[in-house]
Amino acid sequence: MKFADLDCEHEWLIEGILVKGQAGVIGGPAKCLKTGFIIDMAISLGSETPFLGKFHVPTACRVAVMSGESGKSSIQDTANRIAETKGLSLRNISGVYWGFTLPILSDEKDLEMLGECLRWKKIQVVFIDPLYLCLCGGGKAVSPTNLYQVGPILKRLTETCLKAGATPVLVHHTTKAAAKPSENASVSLYDLAFSGVGEFFRQWVLLNKREEFTHCDGFHQLGMSVGGSAGHSGKWNIDVREGVLDNDFRGRKWDVSVWNGPAHGEEEPENMSGGNLTASSILSE
Repeated sequence: MKFADLDCEHEWLIEGILVKGQAGVIGGPAKCLKTGFIIDMAISLGSETPFLGKFHVPTACRVAVMSGESGKSSIQDTANRIAETKGLSLRNISGVYWGFTLPILSDEKDLEMLGECLRWKKIQVVFIDPLYLCLCGGGKAVSPTNLYQVGPILKRLTETCLKAGATPVLVHHTTKAAAKPSENASVSLYDLAFSGVGEFFRQWVLLNKREEFTHCDGFHQLGMSVGGSAGHSGKWNIDVREGVLDNDFRGRKWDVSVWNGPAHGEEEPENMSGGNLTASSILSE
């Protein structure tokens, strides 16, 4: 078949944000809601509801969230709050799977098991959170500062996921030098930690703080910039009010406002509330 006759059309997973079939990264400094954003993405994709209440999901799909950093209780709490904002019950959302054992990406056996699990559950999008906990290990010496080691590892991961039918999206930190809050909340791919990460990923969602977190009311003021090889790009300001935890571990929420950043002209905020793996143990509904 001639190259010109190949079916290479792009397909949205989340309009303007995430494209099917291209490796993606969600990046930003510590404590800027990266994990919360992928949970919102996962629930939005699984339930065919707008991401952050704004960005359209054309078709529901099967999603896996693999998190090795936050813990089950925190992930469940955040997922419940996000689902409630969308008018849903987390218990009734089918097609979203949750896992808390991360594969070692430099370990061929772990990658093989990951691919088997994704095929078994027919996963179409997999979020892996965070990269720093699963890049190295498995008895293989890998230097995160070596472009020529990190690049091939990310390539093998992507090929494993795509062959299984899943678009991979990894969560990753920026360097400490890039973590200072700023009015335009600008970070770039080259602010991502480790060599090869900024070079490899084909689409990205980058977060940063516009202002420091407000403890008295759980108020996050963030900037979100999006881009990708498919040609999509954009910049938005995101305000998230999580509220304050009370003595009964209640009181928190997920109230989101999305408004255009400087690249689109300022607008008033719009409130959007509303290593040792087995296939059977990786993911659960």
